[in-house]
Amino acid sequence: MMDIVIVDGTALVFEPMFGNRIVTPCGPAQLRGSGHPTMQGRKVCVAGDEKQVQVNAIYTTATHTIPGNGVITISLTANQQATHVKSGASWVLKGQQFIAQFRPTTPAQQPGTPPVPDVTTPSLGKGQFMPTQSVVRGS
Repeated sequence: MMDIVIVDGTALVFEPMFGNRIVTPCGPAQLRGSGHPTMQGRKVCVAGDEKQVQVNAIYTTATHTIPGNGVITISLTANQQATHVKSGASWVLKGQQFIAQFRPTTPAQQPGTPPVPDVTTPSLGKGQFMPTQSVVRGS
């Protein structure tokens, strides 16, 4: 099935729940393209570009209400990579949802004396691309 090709500057939108954590990005998140082809003056995103995504975020849990900080990274799913590319790396497609991982760097705290920190184990979430072009499709 044909799907929208993702280009440089495409916004990333994350679901707020990463396991038991409520995660809020600190600013806009975008995927940067490094492919050789361009569309409307923007480079095509290729498999591997997602590895450069690192989004700073704050988070809390139901019990750890003093916010902590961390970083969101993403991984593509199989339906987000074009398999019919004639040369070079696979192009990134809109697909369904990508896998997002949140890794705390400063744990959220549970109020008390002394405050109790959250565990720093990474947690998984989901997100999706918000394409800026809808003309070019791939499979």
